[in-house]
Amino acid sequence: MDLRDLLKLTKDEFQKYNIDSPYLEAEIIISEVLKIERHKIYTENIKVSESKYKKIKELVEKRKRRVPLPYLIKKVYFYDCEFKIEKGVFIPRPETELLVEKTINIYRQYFYPEKVKILDIGTGTGNISITLAKNIENCEVIGVDISKKSLRIAYENSILNKVEKKVKFLFSDVFENIDDKFELIVSNPPYIKEDEYEKLAEEIKKEPKKGLVAGKDGLKIIKKIIEKVSYYLKKKGFLIIEIGYNQVKEIKKFIPKELCLFEIKKDFSFCDRIMVFKKI
Repeated sequence: MDLRDLLKLTKDEFQKYNIDSPYLEAEIIISEVLKIERHKIYTENIKVSESKYKKIKELVEKRKRRVPLPYLIKKVYFYDCEFKIEKGVFIPRPETELLVEKTINIYRQYFYPEKVKILDIGTGTGNISITLAKNIENCEVIGVDISKKSLRIAYENSILNKVEKKVKFLFSDVFENIDDKFELIVSNPPYIKEDEYEKLAEEIKKEPKKGLVAGKDGLKIIKKIIEKVSYYLKKKGFLIIEIGYNQVKEIKKFIPKELCLFEIKKDFSFCDRIMVFKKI
C-alpha cells in the first residue's frame, strides 16, 4: 500500500472514532512502525509491506479501543527527552514540564552553582528526576515510588538518558524510606477526587488508578507531603508540587507554620497548577 493512502485511511478511522489529533496520531503510529521520521511520510516514496501494514492496523484497532498512544508505541516525550513506558505506568503530561521548568529556575536563582539534593515523590517513568538531572549539572536526585514496575522503567530511562550516575530510584510510600534532607523536593502526586474518576476520558482510565486518584477530596497524598515535608527540607529549601485546578483554597488550610507559600503558577489553561513552598 502507498504510504500516503495508508495515512489517509488511518486518519479517517481515527476521525470516525473521535480520536483527538487524528492526523498527528496517524503519523506517529505509521512512523514508529516503519522506523522513519514523520516528515518522510510526505517526502519519500515508501511502499508498506504486508507485515508492517498488519502491525499498523493492529495498533490502530487498539487505539480505537482507547488504549493511550504512549502505551502502543512504548515511548513518550517529555521536556525534549524520550522515555520508555509500559502499560501500568503513569503517562507524563505536558503540564508537568512547568514543574520541571520552575524547579530549574529556582535552582539557578537560589542555589547555583552549589550542589543540591533533590527528592522526586511519585517518580513514575522517572521523567521529572531525569530531566532535572540533565538540566541541573551539580545535583543528586532520588526518585521514589510505590510501583516496582515504575521503578524498573525509571531506572531504564535513566540509562537511556545517560544520567544513571546522578539519579537513584527507591521504593518508598512518600517519605517512608527516606532519612535524608534536601534542598529541593518535587512531586506530581495523584490529585483527582474519587467521584471524578468515572468522568475521566477512557484513555485516562487505562492508566493506573493509584497514580490518579487520591481519596474523596483528591488531597490525600498532597496533604501527606505538605504536612511532613518540613522534616525533609533543609532550611530555605523548596517544595514544588503539582495540584488539581481547584485545590489551592483547601491546601492553604493545612500549610504548617514551618512553610511559607512562595508562589502559585498557572498552567496552559490559566488554571492554578504548581504550588511552590519555602521552608522558613
